[in-house]
Amino acid sequence: MESNPWLAIPEADRAAWTAFRKAAVGILAELDAALEAEGGIGYSEFDALIQLSCASDGSLRMADLARGISRSPSAATRLVGRLERLGLVRRTSISRTEVRVELTDQGRGSIERLAPSHLVEVRRLFWAPLNARDRRQMGVLASILLDHLRAER
Repeated sequence: MESNPWLAIPEADRAAWTAFRKAAVGILAELDAALEAEGGIGYSEFDALIQLSCASDGSLRMADLARGISRSPSAATRLVGRLERLGLVRRTSISRTEVRVELTDQGRGSIERLAPSHLVEVRRLFWAPLNARDRRQMGVLASILLDHLRAER
């Protein structure tokens, strides 16, 4: 019988990883389903719209948008293509290698329509179960992981 390397990991470490993975996947799946049901777009698309809406002029370089939504450049390009077909964003070539993505009026309308119920779901699934101290600690821990990911790249 072959040895399972996963079982060589301390139980507490396995439990931490499993809980994190299940919570993150579960929360994002719930948010995705709610956005799909209400607005016909998923969490990834909504996240891109939010990133664009937070930019001072409602637009970002494709590379900056990809980083903002934690996607590879090719995945961000495909996602922007879906949003463009829905009329929620438009792409503008700035140079041979640079593309800007801009939120359209229809995209702004989608955010205005979907954000209130989305925030209710974020509150229900993420903020409400945690007290203020837990949320601050979650922010610290998530920042450590994000800094590590950036350093690895």
